[in-house]
Amino acid sequence: MRSVRETSKWSSFELAVTGLLAMCAALLVLGVAMIWSSLPDSKAPINDSDAATKPSAETDAAMSALKEQQTLTNSKLDAIKEELRALNEKAAGAANVTLPSQTTPEAAGASSGAKDKHRLSR
Repeated sequence: MRSVRETSKWSSFELAVTGLLAMCAALLVLGVAMIWSSLPDSKAPINDSDAATKPSAETDAAMSALKEQQTLTNSKLDAIKEELRALNEKAAGAANVTLPSQTTPEAAGASSGAKDKHRLSR
């Protein structure tokens, strides 16, 4: 008796899994069909082939505005570059100048006097 009950339990499980798989497959097919229908037709002829190659007046205006902005930006960058170059030259010139000694003349004389006294004591 047990084998008959186990067989019926497995068949109901198999039916449930098969039903769920069938529902998933149907949903997948439905999703693909919806995506496929929303894609544009790639074989459709282009009515005005010249429109794709010739820029419109709006495009020309936008391009000229971008070129003006780029020219202005480049001139500002050139000015900054020249200023940095001048600052670098100034810094290089300042690095070549020797700085005055930080010690006072009295401290310098006292240290040399101490050396002289040490020599005399020998």
